[in-house]
Amino acid sequence: MSTNTSTSNSVTSNAANALALLLREDPLLVQHGLTSYRGERSFTGKDSDESIQDEAAYAYAASLLHDNGDFSHSNTESSSGWMSSSGEYRQRASEALAEVDRKLALVDSLSQRISRDAPERVAGPLLRLHGFELNDNDKSDEKDENRVASSALTMTATREKAGRLHRQSTLLAQIAARVESTLQRGVTRMESSTTRLSRVLELSSTLKMIMRLQFEARKVCSDGVFMDWDSSAGIGGVDLRDLTRAAASVAVMEELLAHPALTPEDGAETIDVVEKLRPGAEAVASSVRKAAAGLMNELQNHASSSSASLSRLGATLQVYFHLGELHDASWKAVASALSFAEKASSQLFHPAGVQKMKEAAKAEAKALAEEEANSKDIGIQSSSASSGNPGLAKVDPRQRKKQTEANYQRLYARKLREKRSALSSKWSTAVADAASRVWNLHRVLSRRNDAVSRRNFLEVVAEQDVPEEFRAAEKWLEGRLDGSKANFSLFSLFWVQMCIGLGGRIQRLLKYDGGTLESDVASLYPAVRSASLEMVTELYDVMQMGLSSLEDVAACLSSSGGGAPVAGVMGGSACLEESVFVGISGLEEDDVVSSADEAAGGFFGGNSADAWTHDVDSGFGANASLDTRAKSGGLSASPTSTSAVFSSPEWIALQGGKGQDGAMGLLPLQKSFLKESKKRLFAPLEFMFPEAVSVDGDGVAQKVLPTLPSRYDLAKLDTNIREELSLADPRTGGGDFSMTTMISETVVDMLHEFCLAARRAISEVGEEKVVDPRTGAASEATKHNIRVATVMSTLATFVRNAPENTFVTPYRPAQSPQHEDASHACSVALLPALQEIENLVKSSILNPLCYALNRRIGIAIAKMHRGIYLSETVDASQASSFVQLHLTDQFDQIANAYLSQLPGEYASIVASTIATFSIYSFVSNAALVRPLGETSRLRLTQDLADFELALEQFVFKGGTSSLSQIADGKPYAELRAVRQLLYWNRLDDKTLSPAEVAKSLLREVWVKDFRPSTLFHFLFSFAPNLLSSPHHFKRMDAGEYVGTIVKLDGSIEDGEASAWMTCMACCDAYQQRESVDALIVEGDRRISAILMLNRGKESDPVENSCCMKPAKKPKPPPAKMSVSSSSSKIG
Repeated sequence: MSTNTSTSNSVTSNAANALALLLREDPLLVQHGLTSYRGERSFTGKDSDESIQDEAAYAYAASLLHDNGDFSHSNTESSSGWMSSSGEYRQRASEALAEVDRKLALVDSLSQRISRDAPERVAGPLLRLHGFELNDNDKSDEKDENRVASSALTMTATREKAGRLHRQSTLLAQIAARVESTLQRGVTRMESSTTRLSRVLELSSTLKMIMRLQFEARKVCSDGVFMDWDSSAGIGGVDLRDLTRAAASVAVMEELLAHPALTPEDGAETIDVVEKLRPGAEAVASSVRKAAAGLMNELQNHASSSSASLSRLGATLQVYFHLGELHDASWKAVASALSFAEKASSQLFHPAGVQKMKEAAKAEAKALAEEEANSKDIGIQSSSASSGNPGLAKVDPRQRKKQTEANYQRLYARKLREKRSALSSKWSTAVADAASRVWNLHRVLSRRNDAVSRRNFLEVVAEQDVPEEFRAAEKWLEGRLDGSKANFSLFSLFWVQMCIGLGGRIQRLLKYDGGTLESDVASLYPAVRSASLEMVTELYDVMQMGLSSLEDVAACLSSSGGGAPVAGVMGGSACLEESVFVGISGLEEDDVVSSADEAAGGFFGGNSADAWTHDVDSGFGANASLDTRAKSGGLSASPTSTSAVFSSPEWIALQGGKGQDGAMGLLPLQKSFLKESKKRLFAPLEFMFPEAVSVDGDGVAQKVLPTLPSRYDLAKLDTNIREELSLADPRTGGGDFSMTTMISETVVDMLHEFCLAARRAISEVGEEKVVDPRTGAASEATKHNIRVATVMSTLATFVRNAPENTFVTPYRPAQSPQHEDASHACSVALLPALQEIENLVKSSILNPLCYALNRRIGIAIAKMHRGIYLSETVDASQASSFVQLHLTDQFDQIANAYLSQLPGEYASIVASTIATFSIYSFVSNAALVRPLGETSRLRLTQDLADFELALEQFVFKGGTSSLSQIADGKPYAELRAVRQLLYWNRLDDKTLSPAEVAKSLLREVWVKDFRPSTLFHFLFSFAPNLLSSPHHFKRMDAGEYVGTIVKLDGSIEDGEASAWMTCMACCDAYQQRESVDALIVEGDRRISAILMLNRGKESDPVENSCCMKPAKKPKPPPAKMSVSSSSSKIG
């Protein structure tokens, strides 16, 4: 041992001496301070520096060569301290090598710098040694040459240095190799240890998985044998809590068995314990899945909203959640319900089914018709035998056949209606059953959370993609919603997809065999719509009862994502787990699994930990079926609003819209039904108003008026309208009252076409040919138009009475509010047609007739300006009345020739228009009479009384009871006020100023009934001669001027403005020539001032006129406004 130590010390000493010699003989290293261990400059030419060099070199070599760590240098304390840590061999070796690399890098950098800065100092001595001389371009520096010459080395010294460097480099390479081999051995030992440690960890993990596998296997074993869940599957045959726990264990075992550590590759060794448990685990997993599938199928086949069913459904979904198959199981259930609904649709909307339905109805109707005929024959024979007259027993075969055929048609229509209703009810029941399954599934998914992960089941289903089967429904919903997951609904996807499939099936059926079955298929719509509305209403009730029972509680307790309530960790809160969330209020007697706790995922259990804190009702819950609630006598749901059902998404989707491949839902069937309905309604129109042709003696065709429909034709049209409307009656047509508006719109379209045909049949003659100008009798064209008006009136009467005759009259006195509502809805829907008929008659027939008759009356009234009121010598009591001479006969002729021929509703319109025009025209003409003396006033008063009496008789013949009912009574009020105006005498007081006279006039009670033009024209009768009358100012006849004020249709609004402007123009012209009239005392000079005082008051004479249009809503009398405004002006 001592020998080895001495040898090592001698090697280390030799290495240190060699390195010290290298440092001493290398002046450049000494110059740049690379010989010192501390990096200090050590070459100073003194002996002390040599000791420092030896110290550094010795310590450097010792650090490289000594591996025991016990070497110490006696001269330096730093060296011994540096080598004292003998246990860090690798660290010291790495540091030594790093120090060597650093030194070599410094030497290399120094040589490069010297070669770059002073190359002659490096190569100069060698060149001179070989005999070369260096020539400087500049002046040589003798001092530098001496220094170079003194420092020149001999060839021998250089060779010795090179040899020493070579030996030193060889030694250093050996040292580096030894260090590298040592490090490699350490790394190898470390990798071996790490490998053994990783194998230990893997083995530990595998053992843990095996132990967990055995632990989970013991959960699903009974007496060492794996349980078979499939054998006990079924409603009430399995404990759902055990099945839920088994599903959780199966999920864990499947995950462990699928791990690569427990599943060896092909040809690899297996683990006996794992392989022993694998068959049993797979068998348990298969049995759990079969049991869950059996439960799901049973629950889907026996759809119910009871507490037990919802609890079992929730537990079954919990099983699938543990198995990781909740998404697939949910969509499989939805697809199953969709297949069930499509199967029901295929049975109803199938060519063979439609034909079979018709054949069955025909056979039953034929049998019943024969049976009724035979019964009737037997009755006749028995009655003839009892009476002893054999002749009564004889029945005419043709009459019998005719009666049998009529009975057959009646019975066939009834049987066909019954068959359609039965098939539609069967279809709606199947679709409602499928929809209830999906709704219960969606409701349970949306309100159930996993007890451990707190994940909502519906969110789990929504996280994955929708199956391809429901992509069309998803796209349809994305077009109407924002497409976010918050709006995800299994029920909506199911319902829309069902509607899309239904629409496609109906379209294919309508096109089957070239559309030969379109009429029969379209006839299904009333029954299908009625059944659909009943189905959607029931679904809407169930959905609303399930959602609104404790909506506020659910909203305030929703603390998890998606707003779903979270079950408490202690399973105690009834608000989180009690049946209030699903609308159930008690338990059923056979409910053996309703008390599933949170460990089993029981969200819909009947018993919770604090169930005793809540009132429990023994009745059925809000989600129980409607039939069950009715039988149990429980609380019935409030009647669903029809508008709420019609605005629900389910009804909108079922009624149809534009889907991905065209129409969806019942929209194709509805379009086909309306098409067939229009075809039936429009069929009689081709026989209405046919063109008539007449040929003269020469065989030339002459234009004649069209032939009008007979009353029989109109009755047939009324029968068709009522038959179409009766399709909306559930009793007679098998439809639903909600169809009333839709069918009424079709009737409106038909009546529009009828009105177009009637417009073409009206004789378009000029106004001058409406009435014979010589005799006043009606022309042939007018008589034809009156007959057209009679046809239109008859049709309007039929249309007006059709709703009541269809929906109310057949059921009196036992009609229901639904019948009244249907009749009202139908009446409102038919109003556009009635309005169109009335507008047609008024614009094309009545208005031209009224214009012609009013023009004749206006000409007759204008005759009063021919001097009949200017004679002062004739006794007023003996003179003939102007009205009796010129107007009474005309009114009688109009009443006999026109009003009696027109229908009552149109006769009243004509009478009212003529009476209105006559009153306004007579009053306006009377106001223009000038001058107006006492005799004239008396005659005019008598004529007013005769005129009123003649008009009363005239309007009574037209169907109006009194003149006060015409145009809101305004014309009659003005007629009555004229008598007061005639004897107004405030102008007799010459001391009154114009302002006082105007003020007193406007304060009269009767002034509010006058038009402004009437008052102004009456004041002209007191004016001087230089103040021209308005008709004289415009150089017009009085009757022609009145025609500008009162239109032929009786309107006065436009004429008042022109009359006002004319009066003001007359006053302005009078003021210009008033000085000429200074010496003339005839007339009252204050009239012009009185008229001008009203200029500011009457800025808008139309608004201030008391006579407005009768059709407008009555407004406050403008004359009152005139009085108040004038009073304020004058006051």
